[in-house]
Amino acid sequence: MAFYNSISDENNFVISFTANPQQDFGVFAKGYAQAASVLAEHLLEQPRFSDYEAYPVVFLYRQAFELYLKGLYFEASFIFFFKDIQRVDCQFIYKHRLQPLADAFQKICKALFPSDRELLQLAQKVLVYAGEFEEIDRQSFGYRYPIDTNGNHSTSRNQVVNLLALHNSMHELLGDLEVVEFGFDVTASQAQEVYEIIQEAQTIIASENGEAG
Repeated sequence: MAFYNSISDENNFVISFTANPQQDFGVFAKGYAQAASVLAEHLLEQPRFSDYEAYPVVFLYRQAFELYLKGLYFEASFIFFFKDIQRVDCQFIYKHRLQPLADAFQKICKALFPSDRELLQLAQKVLVYAGEFEEIDRQSFGYRYPIDTNGNHSTSRNQVVNLLALHNSMHELLGDLEVVEFGFDVTASQAQEVYEIIQEAQTIIASENGEAG
């Protein structure tokens, strides 16, 4: 293979090696977010840049946003399971719409951490930014293809996005979501540990009751 066999050294990278791929959303999101940030900062350092050079930045930031929300949904699903709480349903988890994912994220935050004002404020901010993306790239096709499935423009005509505003907003938001992802992961691990302790205790009690009978 030209992409591997011709050169195999310390520049190799590996994918799909973890036990549970549902826990990899955050890693993928981080990769897209970092790529978007590097490219945006490179373009912003130039006196001018061509319009098309910024298109990948929009796509990369949107993709990172989507992946963080999906990763947080799956992390929350583990927490709901181990805490025996009814899961927040999101029918759009395998689609590209951001608004339903943002709605689900807000419901998750309210269900798991109803007293965390900072997190709830972030959830509201996520809703606002998802709405912004709904206006410029509803289905994640706008900055990947010039046309939609009907052969029309994939975005509204003469759509304007400010690269600096996009970069500043998304860099901050995705950084916050990365912190939340870490918090969800810790909470899920703690909930799983408690769940396993309870399960083990119940098994011991059932065994002792059986011996006593």
